[in-house]
Amino acid sequence: MKRKKLFVLISSIAATAIVLPIAFYLTLLAIPVNKDRPNHINNDTGYVRAYGRNIYDGNGDLLQLKGFNLGDWFNQEWWMASSTVDGFETGYYTPKRGLAAMKENPNLNDVQIDELQKIYIDTFIQEIDFKNIKDLNMNVVRIPLTCYNFTTDGYTYRENAFEKLDWTLEMCEKYGLYAIIDNHGAIGSQNHDNHSGADDTWDLYGNEKNENATIDVWKKLATRYKDNKTVAAYDLLNEPRSGVDKYAGKINFDFYDKLYDVVREIDPNHMLMMECFTFPIHGVNAKKYGWKNVAYSYHIYNITPFRGNGFVLDFYKAMTNLMGYEVPIIIGEWSCWDEKENWIKSFEFFDKQGWSHISWTYKTNQYMYTHKNGLGPRMKPWSPYVIDIKPANLFKDAYETIKEVYLQTGTEHATTTSIYDVYVDKYCK
Repeated sequence: MKRKKLFVLISSIAATAIVLPIAFYLTLLAIPVNKDRPNHINNDTGYVRAYGRNIYDGNGDLLQLKGFNLGDWFNQEWWMASSTVDGFETGYYTPKRGLAAMKENPNLNDVQIDELQKIYIDTFIQEIDFKNIKDLNMNVVRIPLTCYNFTTDGYTYRENAFEKLDWTLEMCEKYGLYAIIDNHGAIGSQNHDNHSGADDTWDLYGNEKNENATIDVWKKLATRYKDNKTVAAYDLLNEPRSGVDKYAGKINFDFYDKLYDVVREIDPNHMLMMECFTFPIHGVNAKKYGWKNVAYSYHIYNITPFRGNGFVLDFYKAMTNLMGYEVPIIIGEWSCWDEKENWIKSFEFFDKQGWSHISWTYKTNQYMYTHKNGLGPRMKPWSPYVIDIKPANLFKDAYETIKEVYLQTGTEHATTTSIYDVYVDKYCK
């Protein structure tokens, strides 16, 4: 009899341990993330701003940012790049390693290296691309940049370091697009990932020289663009990690706070973005730091067995409610690849929550992830436009060979994908 009672007691405790968390999760899921969305507020700044859980334009009208990342442009990533460094160090391309490989290439001199970098930047994204994005009825681009776009080594600024970014913002203004300036890669690397510009180090936080170099970038950007109302936000640091292969944590948000103070001293008006990487629970309450006019960003890639039934999106909603964030949410990167139904579900979900969304990415070179199966066939395509060219080897190829590859990266050589069709169906009909 005692054994039976003990069994019943244990079973009851076990059932409670299972039921209560499920009930709690379902409660979080049932709560509307953002039910209070005034269509208009008083905004006399003329700048895009965060107000409560919403974003408003310079006239004070409710604004949902929708658009694309301009990935692989200022910052090529090995898996979708038009450059490789086969035979050099690890063989994995990063902007830092690519530059080093070109300097080791006996076929290139310093003048040619500078010319090739300019040819790529001037070719991959051109004026027609901003028109293409506007024609899809999008209203924003996120511009991933690294310290290597402005400097030769993370510290020494190039002549006319911000010239191409100036042009980019001019194109955004011409075609009625907002811009988000994204610090994708800080000197020392904030995450040890290839897309930070360098995957051979994790030496930003606590390194005074590297922190000051990153702070200096934002001082220059804030000073240069503080009066530019085409800029919707400054994304202060992309996908920070609290350690190698560890999610974001206090160390990252403390550094965000340093950047916040630096920018706010120069520019009191632009909205600032902080990234809860990888999940909402890796963020922190903005009130802790006294931040104002800020938005939080999630990056959602449905690389899970549950991606087909909305589980991932529901999880992000529940965790946002758990954290109680009183700031707008911007999905700074996301993709559903070749899964039309999940694109539509995601659009509907983001609209319902009032979350802005910027997909990754506008255009890729699919050669590596298609022919080399770098990320597997189920994860293609990644963009509405693709090119398909064998990358140039910066460590070995001649100047003319590299130049010829780079001149093929323009959108006139691209084809559209099923992702393009999804955007047309959703936003152009």
